[in-house]
Amino acid sequence: MFRVLVAMLLLLALTACRGPVATPPDGSSAMSFPATADHVAWTRSRETALASPDGWLSLVALAWLPTGETTLSNTGDSDPHRIVLTNAGGADAGIFTLDADGVVRFRPSPSVAATLDERDVSPGVDVVLADDRDGSPPVLRVGGLHVTHIHRHDRAALRIRDREASTRTAFNGIPRFDFDPDWVLPASFEPAAAGTSIPITLVTRHVETHPIAGTLRFEVDGEACELLAEQAGDGLFVVFGDATNRDSTYGGGRFLMVPGPDADGRTRLDFNRSINPPCAFTAFATCPTPPASNRLDVEVTAGERSPHP
Repeated sequence: MFRVLVAMLLLLALTACRGPVATPPDGSSAMSFPATADHVAWTRSRETALASPDGWLSLVALAWLPTGETTLSNTGDSDPHRIVLTNAGGADAGIFTLDADGVVRFRPSPSVAATLDERDVSPGVDVVLADDRDGSPPVLRVGGLHVTHIHRHDRAALRIRDREASTRTAFNGIPRFDFDPDWVLPASFEPAAAGTSIPITLVTRHVETHPIAGTLRFEVDGEACELLAEQAGDGLFVVFGDATNRDSTYGGGRFLMVPGPDADGRTRLDFNRSINPPCAFTAFATCPTPPASNRLDVEVTAGERSPHP
């Protein structure tokens, strides 16, 4: 899911379940079950991707660009026209320029090596940094940083990663509930009418409109539940909240990828694969949050817990 996740899309729940599931005082599953080999492999793959040099744990800045020039530096104080990061490569590593048409360019200083999608960038020469509206944006590498241009809320921003970030180097895994096969639930899928969409609030408090693929229907302890899902490749993508949020799980909800339905509309929800959004790990991501209608009343005691106390 990720554009890992994907540019991170979302879906929401339409109706909430009633009746909390009983859990032990420590919040773990009432019974422990050995995880399947497939689940163990999936968990390892998830944590490997998260902690990769270009993964979410290496994110160190989300810089909103003002019109005009912005200096990249490893010294001094940050201000609207100066981005200061330790691993930038020099006191004046280069200049980002945002023009009136929204085009972003970068000009490296003569003493700093830079590449754009692994091609050398000539010192003192401007290169255009395309944004992510048409897919994965090109990657600028300057000093020890990985920089991409993203477009959010009609504004240009730089998403900057550093493989030496302490959030990455100190990572030792994600807390999670014990695997529980009872949280693998059969579901049916009803496609939505063409053009169906819903407003989604991001952690930045901006609101975006997202298309809805359809409704997932399932039961928890005999209670009927529904979730709205967005299309994500051949599968479906869900953002949901539940009664464990702000207690044992991240307060901003969790994400779940769902296999695409078969010809009869049947699929399954494996809540053991509920994952934290990037915003649970870094303050420099923009993530969708579940609206009130997407917050289940049950405690979904499966999947990832909050990575922080």
